[in-house]
Amino acid sequence: MPDPSPLAAHPLAYQVIEILKARQLRGPVIEVAAGSGRNTRALQAAGLNVVATSDDDPYTQLPGNRGEYVAALSTHGYLHGAVAKLRAGLAELRRVLADGAAIAITLGSITDARFGFGEQLDDNTFAPGDGEEIGIPHAYFDRDGVSELMRGLFTIASLEEMDVDDIVSRDTHSEPAGMRHWFVLARKA
Repeated sequence: MPDPSPLAAHPLAYQVIEILKARQLRGPVIEVAAGSGRNTRALQAAGLNVVATSDDDPYTQLPGNRGEYVAALSTHGYLHGAVAKLRAGLAELRRVLADGAAIAITLGSITDARFGFGEQLDDNTFAPGDGEEIGIPHAYFDRDGVSELMRGLFTIASLEEMDVDDIVSRDTHSEPAGMRHWFVLARKA
């Protein structure tokens, strides 16, 4: 069983590894917004070729040609941005993925303690007015909202709402409290 500590790779990183092993897929994996590199290291340790983008790289302009990657992982990149930007980012992710490619991403949940706080940018997006992520838009969804966001781009295989206080990277959040994310496993439609 993977180490659940905040310093270990995210549980979705281990799921990507298992999916690729089970499907016996070889080829590059893209990690969007790699943060501290904890997931990149886990993917590489499993023998995967990883192209990792930094948190500062726009997820609306990913490196790679059409259909280049066999899988994608993002454990916090798609938590940030207004809904329209997320739609554009997911369309860009679809562009660089091979047909049938697996994705594992997190999305914000409306049951997250931070939902509704800060400047409201659209029905689902709020930018905190203070704290370590001041001014950074965060989008939040209910189950139907996740399905709508993914529709036409990816086919959802698994959608779980998870408490993430114990697994959030300490380099991202120093004092997590009541954070809930959707863990989305899907395939390119």
